[in-house]
Amino acid sequence: MHSNFINKLLNLQGVKINKISHEDSFIKIYIKTNPREHTCPACGCLTSRVHDYRNQLIKDLP
Repeated sequence: MHSNFINKLLNLQGVKINKISHEDSFIKIYIKTNPREHTCPACGCLTSRVHDYRNQLIKDLP
């Protein structure tokens, strides 16, 4: 229920919230997207396999 509320509040669609970390001056929300079929940039074949994982920092205004 908690993650569903955060998804609606922040308008996050198609993601799953894994973790929320509260610090003194910021909040970190760790999300995971559902893998979908895409074209591999290396070989050009269609695949649904995950090739790598990335952390992306998104900053908001104070």
